[in-house]
Amino acid sequence: MVSLLVACHGKETLPVVTVPEHSTGVELEGMGVELDPHFIAQNVTRNDGATRDDWNNIVVRRVKMMDIQRFRVMLLPHWWEPVKGQYMFDNIEMESLYAVLDLAEETGAKVTLVVWGCPAGCWFIDPETPGYGKRYFNCNKEGTNWVTAPEDNEEFAANFSTLVKYLIEEKGYTCINEVTPFNEPDGNVCESGQYIQIVKAMDRRFRSDGIRDKVKFNLSDNTDGRRFFLKDCADSLSQYADIFNSHTYIFGYETPNSVTMEWEAANLETVAKTGKKHFVGEFGSNLCVGASRQTDINWYKRGVLIVRNCLNFMNAGAAGASYWSLIDQYYNRDANYETMQQLGLWRYKKVVYQGDDAEGCETDYQPRPNYYAFSLLTRFVRKDDTVYPLDLGNDFANGSAFRSDNGKWTYVFASGIERDLSLILSNENVKRLGKCEVYEYREGCLPEDDSMLSPVMELKPSGNHYNIELHSQSVLVLREKR
Repeated sequence: MVSLLVACHGKETLPVVTVPEHSTGVELEGMGVELDPHFIAQNVTRNDGATRDDWNNIVVRRVKMMDIQRFRVMLLPHWWEPVKGQYMFDNIEMESLYAVLDLAEETGAKVTLVVWGCPAGCWFIDPETPGYGKRYFNCNKEGTNWVTAPEDNEEFAANFSTLVKYLIEEKGYTCINEVTPFNEPDGNVCESGQYIQIVKAMDRRFRSDGIRDKVKFNLSDNTDGRRFFLKDCADSLSQYADIFNSHTYIFGYETPNSVTMEWEAANLETVAKTGKKHFVGEFGSNLCVGASRQTDINWYKRGVLIVRNCLNFMNAGAAGASYWSLIDQYYNRDANYETMQQLGLWRYKKVVYQGDDAEGCETDYQPRPNYYAFSLLTRFVRKDDTVYPLDLGNDFANGSAFRSDNGKWTYVFASGIERDLSLILSNENVKRLGKCEVYEYREGCLPEDDSMLSPVMELKPSGNHYNIELHSQSVLVLREKR
C-alpha cells in the first residue's frame, strides 16, 4: 500500500511504501534463461572464429557470475535417433547438449528439456557421416512450419523418454528437473486435442521406462495470445501436469504494470483449479521483428523493462520467469544471417554483425546493458523465495520484496519513468530492519567489462524504515546483509 508522510527532508511529502502482511503464497522456482545447445555443434563449426575455449571462457564463466538457477533447453528428436529405433548419443549435437548439462550440473541449475517438435526436414552437422543427411523424422508431412506435430504420438514419446532415461540413468545427470513436449504447440499447428494425447502418451512411456517420478511435466507452453490452449490443458491434463507455463512478447515500454499483471492473473485463474504453479516460460519485449530480432535489444532502458515485467509477473503470482535468451548464436552452421538469433544478453563474434545490428558492437561477446539488469534478478531473486508485492502508486514503476527461506529480505524496484522518485520503505513483517547492500542499474554507471554490478553503498534503516532514492529509468536492489 502507498500512503503519504511528511518526511525529515524539509517539508517534502514522500510516499510510504509498505511491505504487505501477506505474500502471494507462491514459493518461486527461480529465474532462468534459454540456453539452446548449438554453440559447439553449430557456431564453433562455422568460419566466424568461435572456439571451444570461448564456451568455457565466456559462457561458462558468465553463467557462474550470474548464478543462474534455471535453463530452458531445446532438443530435436533426430539428434539422438537419426534412424528410427537406432540411437546415437555420441555425435556433436549431443556433445553440445552435454556441455549445457555439465554447466547446469556444476552450478546447481535446474534444467527444463523441451522437444521442439518433429523436424519437417533438416540438415545434420556432417552430411557425409553414415546415418546423417537430409531426411524426414516421423513428422506430419502436411505441417507448414520447420517443426510439426508428430505423426505417431507413441513414437514421439518413446524418443523423448529414451533420451531422458539415458541422461539420468546412464550419464548420471541430476540437473534435469522438468520436461516439456513440443515448444509453443499452439503456434506450431498442433491442436490442443493432439497435444493432450501426446502428453498422455509421454506419461505412459515415462512410467513404463521407470522415470516418471524423476522429472516434472511442465505443460502448455502456449503463446501469449492463446490462453484457450492453457485452459484446455488445465481442463484435461491436471493429473499429468506438475507445473504450467506460458510465453509472452506483448508487453513493452508503453504497457502499464496493471495490464501485465492482469495477463498473469488470468493465467493463474485458468490453472487455479489444478493446484499447480504457473511459470512464464519465455519472455522479451514487444518490439519483435520476426522470431529472431527485437529492435530494442541494445537499448539501455530494455534492462529496466525486463526487470519491471518480471516483477509484474511475480507480483501477480507467477513462480518465476525464463528470459529468451542467454546468448546470440546461430542455430544452424549453414543458416543465413537473417535467421541468426540476436536476442541474447550478450553478442556473438563481432565480425558477423551487419548493418544496424553492428552499431555499438566493439568487441567479441560484448555484453548488452540488459545483461547487467537481468543479472540482478538471477543473483538475488532465488528459488523458494516468497514474494510480497510493493505498490509504488505508479503504473510504470514497481517493486517487490522477496523473503528467503532463511528469513532475509531483498527489495527490488524498477522505474520506467523519466523522473526520480523518493520514497520511504516500511516492513512491519520484521521486528528490526537490517543493513542493506544497495545495487543500482543506472545509465552511465555500468561496468566497462562483463563484471557483475557491485554495491554502490550500504543503506542503514532510519528507525523502522528505509529512505530510498529511485532514479529515473533505473533498477534498484536492496539486499539485506547476511
